[in-house]
Amino acid sequence: MNTELTVLQRDKAVGQDDTIRMLLGESKRYSRAVPIRRAFIQDADPGPRLVTRPGPFPKLLRSPGRLDLLLLVHCVAARADWGVTRRSETWGRAAGISFATDGTASAAVSRHLAKLKDLKLISTAPDGRMTRITKLLEDGSGNPYTRPSGNAEGSRKDVYFKVPFAYWEQGYYSSLDIPAKAMLFILMSQRSRSFVMHKAREYALWYGVSPSTVGRGIEELKAKGLLYEFLSEQFLDGSSIFGQSRRVRWALAAPFDLNVNKQELEAAEAAWAPEGIALTALRLGSRIPVLSGTAAPR
Repeated sequence: MNTELTVLQRDKAVGQDDTIRMLLGESKRYSRAVPIRRAFIQDADPGPRLVTRPGPFPKLLRSPGRLDLLLLVHCVAARADWGVTRRSETWGRAAGISFATDGTASAAVSRHLAKLKDLKLISTAPDGRMTRITKLLEDGSGNPYTRPSGNAEGSRKDVYFKVPFAYWEQGYYSSLDIPAKAMLFILMSQRSRSFVMHKAREYALWYGVSPSTVGRGIEELKAKGLLYEFLSEQFLDGSSIFGQSRRVRWALAAPFDLNVNKQELEAAEAAWAPEGIALTALRLGSRIPVLSGTAAPR
């Protein structure tokens, strides 16, 4: 994304990148990322038994402009009332919905806002000649928005992942096709350093996307270097004649590798602490004949 204005004429509107850069700057988010509840991607019923279902996310995949509009609203609406007022032309340019300056942008943006209201993701109210948009809870319940705590011991509704500003600043919002966007957000919402890739039909069942979307999205992420093989591991497998099998764990590359849960972070930090390194050396040394004091078989 450009760091300077690309249009200097007073009678010409700025472009999409400039508009997005303005909104991100106005958000005052020093973390350079916006939190989104995991319930937006995959919701879960309350109670001791984990029962999941797709969140509102797949209903936005047919309109990338509508998805980006909602994400930008979440970026900017960071005050106590969780509302934001901007011109329709600003939202239209930022989300790629309309670049008109003759007054017709209002109708185009209003149609997208109406769909988001139907999904109970936002509420709107007149604010002078403009519209004030207030974000609601990401699960589509219509409940008022609250800041997610991320507390693992609290409600499942408080679990969230972060969308980095690099999604816009490095042009991924426009360079990624919808299938790749779908899988990027699904994988980010897992909040894991690495993960095992499941079958396309399983992702389709869990997240409400089609198997073809899963397959095409994964291939595009791989082709663009955003999804890579992290490691190969052995695991217990009751369906194998040997009782074990090997599988590949995958990971998201920067800038989308920022969502790691607290337990994995603590485990990684402990592994690199002096005590963790010593324990690893002892464990490995016990398996090497020369280091463990046993003679290697001849």
